Amino acid sequence: MRGLYLSEGAMLVQQAQLQNISNNLANLRTNGFKRDQNVETSFAEWMVHELHPENEQGRGGQLRPIGSKAHNVATQETVTSFAQGPLDVTDRNLDFALVGDGFFQVDGEEEILYTRNGRFELDEDGTLVSVEGYPVLGEGGPIELNSEEVYAHSDGTLYEIGEDGETVEIDTLDIAVFDLGETRLEKHGENYFITDDAPDGEEEFEVVQGFLEGSNANLAREMTDMMKVRRSYEAAQKIMITYDQILDRAANELGASV
Repeated sequence: MRGLYLSEGAMLVQQAQLQNISNNLANLRTNGFKRDQNVETSFAEWMVHELHPENEQGRGGQLRPIGSKAHNVATQETVTSFAQGPLDVTDRNLDFALVGDGFFQVDGEEEILYTRNGRFELDEDGTLVSVEGYPVLGEGGPIELNSEEVYAHSDGTLYEIGEDGETVEIDTLDIAVFDLGETRLEKHGENYFITDDAPDGEEEFEVVQGFLEGSNANLAREMTDMMKVRRSYEAAQKIMITYDQILDRAANELGASV
């Protein structure tokens, strides 16, 4: 029976991995998307013993190790890769890309949301908002603009040209930088992240206007991983079929002969 459990565990792990790869492939063209990958783990091995009784009644005796019991595998966790995605030129004033660390902050309905998708728009009130309509946060709160004719410095400071032709500073994009080795960011849907931790990382980033960061999922890599998963799944499936046939013969042929 151990073979059935082993093959079943392997199939479940590969099925979870396939779902991850499918999600990565579906977001190949999603701005600022960060790919996920499952981390697999194995259960600890258990020592198998047999009992040698000291008398004919089977009482007492000593346990003698005869080997280790087969372990199984499982999905331990899903890890998000925050590697830099490629930059795509848009030449649009309200498109921003981050090079290096950091996340744009937007005011969600109930909490602060973090994203690498810098495609912003102006709503009817002149507030800079995300595609989903969440206000983009600056150091002074939600950013208010008079028009789309805005210019950005590499540190995220936004400027407009006044009626007198002089540069007027509006606000600075509030970029949140985390120590990703200590902070766990969870995906929230719609390409946003959430966390209960406050930003505490060193600010090493550059804001680039007129660009958008693309997905860091790579088509060739995802297709290669998919083929590996498929082969592993098929191998585990064949093992399960073989054990099922052995058990069938043991129950019907050997049992009948006895």
